[in-house]
Amino acid sequence: MTKNFTLFIICLLCGISVALAQNINIKGEVKDHQGLPLPGVSVKVKGTNNGVVTSGNGSYTLSAPANSTLIFSFIGYKTIEEAISNRKNVSVKLADDNQQLNEVIVVGYGTQTKKDLTTAVSSISAKDIQNQPVTNALQALQGKAAGVQVTSQSGKPGAGISVSIRGNTSLTASNSPLYVINGVTSRDASFINPNDIETMTILKDASAAAIYGSSGANGVVLITTKKGTAGQVKVGFNAFTGISNFWRKQKVLNSDQYISLMKNLGYTEFGGTQNTDWQKEAFGTGQQNNYQLSLSGGTKGGQYYLSSGYQQDKGVVAPAKLDRYSFNFNGSQRMTSWLKFNVTAALTSNKSIDVSDNAGISKGGVILAALTTPPTLTIFDPNGNYTPVPGGYENPIGNAFGSKNTRRQLKFIGAFGGEINFNKDLVFKSTISTNVRNEYYDYTLDPFKTVYGRTERGIYNNNKTNDHVWLNENILSYNKTIGKNVFGAMAGYTIQESDYTYLEYSATRFVDQQGLPIAPSIAPKIPQRSQWAKQSYLARVNYAFDGKYLLSSNFRADGSSRFAPGHKFGYFPSVSAGWRISGENFMKDSKTINDLKIRGSWGKVGNDEGIGDYAYMKLYQITAQNSYTLDQPANDQLSWEKTTQTNIGIDLTMFDSRLTFTADAYLKKTNDLLVKVQLPTSSGLGTQALNVGSMENKGLEFALSTKNIVKSKFTWSTDLNFSLNRNKVTSLGNTTQSLDYGGIFERDAAIRVVVGRPLGSIYGYVFTGVDPKTGNATYQDTNNNGQRDNGDRQFIGSAQPKFTYGINNNFTYGNFGLSVFFQGVQGNQLFNASRIELEGMYDAKNQSAAVLNRWTTPGQITDIPKAQLTTSSFTNTNSLTSSRFVENASYLRLKTATLSYNFGKTALGKLKMDKLTIFATGYNILTFTKYSGLDPEVSRYDANGPDMGVDYGTYPQSRSFLLGVNVGF
Repeated sequence: MTKNFTLFIICLLCGISVALAQNINIKGEVKDHQGLPLPGVSVKVKGTNNGVVTSGNGSYTLSAPANSTLIFSFIGYKTIEEAISNRKNVSVKLADDNQQLNEVIVVGYGTQTKKDLTTAVSSISAKDIQNQPVTNALQALQGKAAGVQVTSQSGKPGAGISVSIRGNTSLTASNSPLYVINGVTSRDASFINPNDIETMTILKDASAAAIYGSSGANGVVLITTKKGTAGQVKVGFNAFTGISNFWRKQKVLNSDQYISLMKNLGYTEFGGTQNTDWQKEAFGTGQQNNYQLSLSGGTKGGQYYLSSGYQQDKGVVAPAKLDRYSFNFNGSQRMTSWLKFNVTAALTSNKSIDVSDNAGISKGGVILAALTTPPTLTIFDPNGNYTPVPGGYENPIGNAFGSKNTRRQLKFIGAFGGEINFNKDLVFKSTISTNVRNEYYDYTLDPFKTVYGRTERGIYNNNKTNDHVWLNENILSYNKTIGKNVFGAMAGYTIQESDYTYLEYSATRFVDQQGLPIAPSIAPKIPQRSQWAKQSYLARVNYAFDGKYLLSSNFRADGSSRFAPGHKFGYFPSVSAGWRISGENFMKDSKTINDLKIRGSWGKVGNDEGIGDYAYMKLYQITAQNSYTLDQPANDQLSWEKTTQTNIGIDLTMFDSRLTFTADAYLKKTNDLLVKVQLPTSSGLGTQALNVGSMENKGLEFALSTKNIVKSKFTWSTDLNFSLNRNKVTSLGNTTQSLDYGGIFERDAAIRVVVGRPLGSIYGYVFTGVDPKTGNATYQDTNNNGQRDNGDRQFIGSAQPKFTYGINNNFTYGNFGLSVFFQGVQGNQLFNASRIELEGMYDAKNQSAAVLNRWTTPGQITDIPKAQLTTSSFTNTNSLTSSRFVENASYLRLKTATLSYNFGKTALGKLKMDKLTIFATGYNILTFTKYSGLDPEVSRYDANGPDMGVDYGTYPQSRSFLLGVNVGF
């Protein structure tokens, strides 16, 4: 009986095994993350050689044991295993193995995956911005994106940043991009706390920017702040502290050398016997502090992110300082399955103390004063006032501390919106946003302590600015997938209004000639107010077939109050297309290429910024006698500056997504360029901006990312970008031959704009050396008339770089991380106007050590002219605006280097933390340049305008060293 039972059990088990081993027919489909079919996917039974390949529509049929496992693999996608579990239909979705290609990129009024883009777009993530001593997040863009040139106009705390995307497009209007912060448009992004930023996306070509129409001529920067995620509440704390100094000083004359020069000029008094190092007195050690606390999380159907931060930047030149308090909120809540609300708000409060720079030598500017003040002087005179410098100048300490120069700014940008999902494909979103700036400037100059204060017997100035812009956007979007076809459409209507007011107060003469208090003299000031409004209609259509053929088209119509009736509306279309070659059957078997796409685009965008809110109207100006004079004649033909751009690009990913390469070529033409045309002399007026010019930019951009080493304990990756742009003015109209910019004190302007030349072209005499007989500077007789005159002036340099580049290397070893970033500009020149004052030798100012080689005796061979005392620099021909002061301003800068340590999970578990990172960062650590000035990057004037390329006592960039910590709970 026992034997029979045992035999029965064995037979039963064998029967079950045979039944389980029987094959069943399995069908299924393989799709990507977007739901598109994937042909050519390998489907194998695990542990066997049994397998098939999916057909053109992503389907397959396979016979396999009911208890086996299928393996799905395809180049460029993550391999997955799926148990059959007695099913007859097994369908799966494969995720991209390349996270970069699958990355979601924010574009105008929507998002797209990076691999489906058909336009020229660059994206910068939070990790590229964090842990840097910058108060302006745009500084973190420098060298990180091809085609984007970022220049710090001055190194002092809170100074402005110039951003140029694919060259300059205007002479009179703005050359700065439009910023869109969480959907709210702004002409400024300096107030956003860098630690709150999640991504910055740069729309570079006209097709990408055309959805912003009249505001997109100079590109668009989309800024998205951080959001919370559903789940556990997270608390974050970021902090760093550091010091900064100038990476370079200038060699100037000591007291003995200075006295020798003064005797050479004929002076008999030298101010004293001291040997004061004014650079040591004026240039100290700066300090940076940054603290931020954040709270984020999410509940059912909602998420939130809340942060508060404090930034302080004490400048290398005291008392320059910036204190900034910031508050940021980003939240959303789904009320029902079809209704969702979104709220964003950013509030920033700034207080800055300024020191004067960029003032040339017109009796102002701490930087030049520190270089030119005689070393024989002391800081204070016997009366306790700041010692004056011969010629009526201030010494640098008096320049810095002799006045109280403060600015307070409150900036708020916020939006409230609702989304209605009519179904899963059709969504309507309406948002109302506001952008408010309140600013108060206060300046006080003591009537006794400084030269200028004694001359004016005290000064008090203040001004108040209130700027309020509101915007309402209504967007309807539709997305539908039918088989291999993916459709997307968007239509919208927006309305925007601005209200700007400016109030100014100025008073002088607070004491009489004997220094006794009197009622001040108050200058009459007229309050200013201006308003403008826009309404816009926009639309976009996207279409993709089989993930291989991509098409997108945008259209926007903008109507602006800034233009006369009949010219208020501008129309801005664009179209772009892409072909994913790697999706074709002949590329499926490639072992090296994971993704290959070519794309092309064309679009038209406009520019109405910087032309004035009433530029088309006849305007009158009130006089001190309460009468009116004509200030601006009417221009009823005033129109938009229009920029048309064509772009061709390629995106390539290779070697199992370890190499990603992008290249773009573009041609960018601006027509109806506003040019300041001289009005007839009979009108008694100066110039007026008319749409008569044109300009061209063309260039190449390359970006390469590589994963050089990927090991369990060690990784090394590299990001490299390279770009070149060629700018050229192609027309200034029929009556304007040239325009001069870049004014130099008591000398010819340094920059000239003419047809056929780029903006920033340096113009002046060609310096040919020093006459050994007389010691006078000699110049080329260009017009061969035997004398020096204006006809001898010619183009002697260009501020436009031949190319710009950035190289970033990231290393990890265990818990250690190292990031090293180099940034460079090559082939540009600067007119070093500071050298005119440091090598001019025409008055009692101290000079550069270079003048030790000056001409002193007949027959001497040198390139430094003789010292020659003159009553005015107008009469000093030895320091004219010439090629003598044009210098190579190319540089390579070790911009940042960060060493970090991330504590592992074991340590974090004991500390009950989610994240703990300590780091040390160096900023502007090393600079390699032939430029002799304090900094090759800065600019006296707007660095992205027509007068770029002049350094004239500008506050240089500083070098910083930081220690910090990032903590998460």
